[in-house]
Amino acid sequence: MPNQHKEVQRFRRWEILLPLVLLMIFTIYNIYESTVLSDFRPEAHFWKGVLALLLLGGTLAYLLSIRLLVKVDAEKIKFQYFPVHRKKQKIYWEEVERCEVLNLPLSVQLSGWGVHVGERMFCVKPGSGIRLHLKDGQKFFISCKDPEAVAQILREREAKA
Repeated sequence: MPNQHKEVQRFRRWEILLPLVLLMIFTIYNIYESTVLSDFRPEAHFWKGVLALLLLGGTLAYLLSIRLLVKVDAEKIKFQYFPVHRKKQKIYWEEVERCEVLNLPLSVQLSGWGVHVGERMFCVKPGSGIRLHLKDGQKFFISCKDPEAVAQILREREAKA
C-alpha cells in the first residue's frame, strides 16, 4: 500500500468559541431576568433576546460543524471542507506545477505576515499546510496538522519520478 497521510481537522478556536458561549449565557440570564425575576415584562425585549440567542446558537453550531478532511498520497490530494463542500475535492499531482509545505511560527500567524492573497484557502489551523500552484494558474492553501508527513510523501513521490 502506498504511503499516505490522512487527517481530520475541526474548528476549535477557543478565543472565538468562548465569547460566543459567554454571550449566550448572558442572553439566557437576561431573558430569565426579564420574564421571571422582574415585574416589568416588556415583550419586545423578550423577543429580541430570543432572536439574539438563536443567532448566537446558530453561529456556534455552524462553527462547531466545520471540519476539513485531508488525504494526501502519491497520486493526488483529496480534501473536503464541510459545510462548503458536499463532495470530496481532488487535485492530481499531474495538475500541480509547484507545491510548498508551510509551517509558519505563531508569531508570523499573529502578525499578519502569513496572509495568503490570491489563493483559495481551506484552512482550519492557520500557518501550517501545503500551498499548491496549479498549471492553470490557480493557487490553493490547504491546512495540515502535520505538514512534515505531507513533505515526506512529496519527497518519496519525487524520488520515484
